[in-house]
Amino acid sequence: MTWKCVVWSIPNIWLLEDTNGDGKADQQEKLYGPFGWERDTHGMNSSFARGFDGWLYATHGYNNNTDVRGADGHEVKMNSGNTYRIRLDGSRIEQNTWGQVNPFGLCFDALGNLYSADCHSEPIYQLLRGGYYPSFGKPHDGLGFAPSMIFHGHGSTAISGVVYYEDDLWPEEYRNNIFTGNVMTSRVNRDAVTFTGSTPLANERPDFVVTDDPWFRPVNLQLGPDGALYIADFYNRIIGHYEVPLTHPGRDRTSGRIWRIVYVGQPSRLSPEDSTVKKKSETGKMPVLRPATLPNDLDDLIAELGSPSLTRRMLAMNEICDRFGLNGAKQTQAARNVVSAYRYGPSSGEHYTAHSLWVRERMGVLEDKALIETAKSAEPIIRVHAMRILVERGLKAASTSHGRVAGSGLKPALRKPVLAALNDPDALVQRCAAEALGAWPAFDNIRPLLGALAKADHADTHLVYVVRKALRDQLRPDGVLTRLMKENLSEPDARAIADVTVAVSSAEAGEFLLRHVQKYSESKETLANYLRHAARYSPEREMDSLAAFTRNKFADDLDFQLALFKSIQQGTEQRGAAFGAGVHDWGAELAQRLLKSADASSIDWNNTPVEGMANPANPWFVQKRVSADGDKLSWFLCSLPPGAESLTGVLRSKPFTIPAKLSFFLAGHDGYPDKPAQKRNVVRLRLFRTPSTRDPVGAGGGKSVAIASQDNLAAETFPPRNDTAQLVTWDLGPFTGRQGYFEITDGDDGNAYAWLAIGRFDPPVVTVPKFSPNLIGHRQQAAAELVRALSLTELEPRLAAALVNPTTDIGAYGAIAETLMALHPDEILAALAPLTGDHAVPVNLRNQIAQAIAGKKSSESETILNEAFHTLTRRLQVKLAALLASNVVGAERLLKLVADGRVPAAVLLERSVKDKLLASKPANVNERIAQLTKGVAEPSSEIQKLIDERRTKFDPAKALASRGEKIFTLNCQPCHQIDGVGNVVGPQLDGVGGRGLERLLEDVLDPNRNV
Repeated sequence: MTWKCVVWSIPNIWLLEDTNGDGKADQQEKLYGPFGWERDTHGMNSSFARGFDGWLYATHGYNNNTDVRGADGHEVKMNSGNTYRIRLDGSRIEQNTWGQVNPFGLCFDALGNLYSADCHSEPIYQLLRGGYYPSFGKPHDGLGFAPSMIFHGHGSTAISGVVYYEDDLWPEEYRNNIFTGNVMTSRVNRDAVTFTGSTPLANERPDFVVTDDPWFRPVNLQLGPDGALYIADFYNRIIGHYEVPLTHPGRDRTSGRIWRIVYVGQPSRLSPEDSTVKKKSETGKMPVLRPATLPNDLDDLIAELGSPSLTRRMLAMNEICDRFGLNGAKQTQAARNVVSAYRYGPSSGEHYTAHSLWVRERMGVLEDKALIETAKSAEPIIRVHAMRILVERGLKAASTSHGRVAGSGLKPALRKPVLAALNDPDALVQRCAAEALGAWPAFDNIRPLLGALAKADHADTHLVYVVRKALRDQLRPDGVLTRLMKENLSEPDARAIADVTVAVSSAEAGEFLLRHVQKYSESKETLANYLRHAARYSPEREMDSLAAFTRNKFADDLDFQLALFKSIQQGTEQRGAAFGAGVHDWGAELAQRLLKSADASSIDWNNTPVEGMANPANPWFVQKRVSADGDKLSWFLCSLPPGAESLTGVLRSKPFTIPAKLSFFLAGHDGYPDKPAQKRNVVRLRLFRTPSTRDPVGAGGGKSVAIASQDNLAAETFPPRNDTAQLVTWDLGPFTGRQGYFEITDGDDGNAYAWLAIGRFDPPVVTVPKFSPNLIGHRQQAAAELVRALSLTELEPRLAAALVNPTTDIGAYGAIAETLMALHPDEILAALAPLTGDHAVPVNLRNQIAQAIAGKKSSESETILNEAFHTLTRRLQVKLAALLASNVVGAERLLKLVADGRVPAAVLLERSVKDKLLASKPANVNERIAQLTKGVAEPSSEIQKLIDERRTKFDPAKALASRGEKIFTLNCQPCHQIDGVGNVVGPQLDGVGGRGLERLLEDVLDPNRNV
């Protein structure tokens, strides 16, 4: 016996074939690929499931990027979780849904609904074609995310494999159940499905398989043709893809198990030799198993189309279509004759009728007349499949070069039953009818869909979503929205159209939404959403009108205005157009207001990055938090911005007069609660004084601790390790009347339990600001970018002042410096400009560069370059060298510095530097690079690994100057001098502390690197 099999094997989908009957594949053909696999190999492509339409449906797993096409050239691009479908002959691939994090498992029910299992978003979805699903922060298409069907997680983020039970061998309680594999808990979960209209709801039931075997890992499930449930068991003690190295010896790479679950509640069985399909035996008892294989004969296969088992019906349908529908004229004609001779009477059986429809459609012999007839069937399942066939025809027509004309719609004779189905008593028939109109867009479909949407039960979320999507699909062809703007739409209809127009990416959509918001009032959230879309897509002629409307409507919302302006800016740049006068004036006003709002003189709090942290972004924002005394309305300064718990920073207040007693509320954590406190998050009161001042020792209140005065510290308190803010009181009698300031440190870059929040100061010596401190840097940077984009030279003095102001947010320095360089170009200072915003660059050097740029002192560039290459780390030397090499003037300067021994020659070996040198083409560049790097070795990877390791492990909180002094005395003092102590055999080390952690590590562990 020969066979064919479609398989996934990195990085392709293959067709394997056994042509000689020896049980082994002797031929292989690549159908599709390559698919992405380089970033992650545990999601991959899987869950192959054949649909009623004959396509093979599949899942695309987590994290990889794929760009793949079929033989017809149609391209599909996928990132991370998605589902798609393919033709088995390699001719075409199509995206089915977007999103989910790591889908793994697909199945159909008898009505043609497709279900998936997902590891991270939700355990089960009923997938709606073209829908967008949540996927680690990815956006949707404008319609919102497709609806859910489950509201519990089965205690796991490792759900794999899904089966919808469509058979009658098991007891009634298991009918319309969904089974999913739970790899994390080593169980098979069970949910009973109920429906609100067309919307399914998974109702949790007792787990179907429970075991104490920790190696049981059910990664896939299938309902077999014999009626048994088959479970693929990964059989491994380790399942974590990231938590445990892939090379760990504890991973089992050779074993696996397949389990079969059979109902044995009744003793009678169908004989393995009996190929007939019965609901009950003569004794009235439920059969336990059916034959494991299907018959070969065509007539017997056709009979299987009426089996109670969906698995057998699908296999029989595919066998008829694949074997008899494709291989030879005689077999094809025989199959067509048998199926087309069937008459759809009341005794035909709903399953038989539905599958016979699909067989005829797939063979190309289903006439419109027969389809119209079945659309009037008394059985909802048959009406559903009639609509689904029309959907498939629409998708096929749209995919062919000779397909329908955009917006032409269905034939009138076929459109009539679809419009009738929009009012069908069965909600799923209505839903499939809406999907059919979506697949055949036409202007005349808009009114019927508006009517269907108006009467839809909003509890039927799947119906509402599909009708909205179908309505959106009518608006995509050119000219439709322009025509609608001339129609006399009622207010409800206008709102319904606007609601889905945000999912149409066209100039017509932008103009429609702009006119809509000018005519109708909307909630602020909806209005903002519409304006963002209008800003991005409206035609250029509408931009000044949009600017005027936004300035008036959102006069007090500076940040929203900025976001909207950026959308307009992006659209204008993409079109290659220029700003109109109204937009230019709006941008100029925005830049001035942004600079004023972020003026350091009016800000009571200032953030400084924590030394050694990879990301210097400001974490501090303002939020309301619950306090232990029941207060829920007070504002707090918090270091837990959404999605960025690992950010760190030191927030300092302006000085104030210290009262005798000071209280505040504090929430937050200091590492995982089951581990000792790390003391990396802390609130301190520091004295504002000269270093020589001597202070008395203070007394702490509550959990506060008095600190010796030589540390300039009056009191400190650590977070309560509680999300609810707790009262803290400091007794500050010894310091009363002195000047002091708060220093709030989030020094924990962990991804959980790594934040703190403070507020409700009493007396109010400081207050929580009106807007978040992390907005300051964003506003300063945005203002600089606006000045650059609009050439607002009148604001240059204010930017220059901000560049040399030490309280300017470090994230804004680079943008400000680059803007000043754009207004007054200088190739050398322009290369130095980005360093002003890099927290790894020593402060003194950043200040030097800032002063030179603000003062337009080109003459100082040579001195600054020498100092920069002398003190920067190798990483930053390479960055600066690449910036210099990007133009011929800078390239010549770089080569001269190397020749003069002021820049390590090894920098020229770095790919980013060498490529830019070759592109800028200074004279004899190849020969000069070769000469300057002759005999130069690249840095040791082992030493770099050691440097990286030491930098990662460095903890400023545990560092002691006294220990460093001992090491200096023992190891360094014989040859080096610092602050007059030591010998001058090697270079003096005065000022070495200003080089920063990374450069110090390089100088100590690889002293010849920067020579």
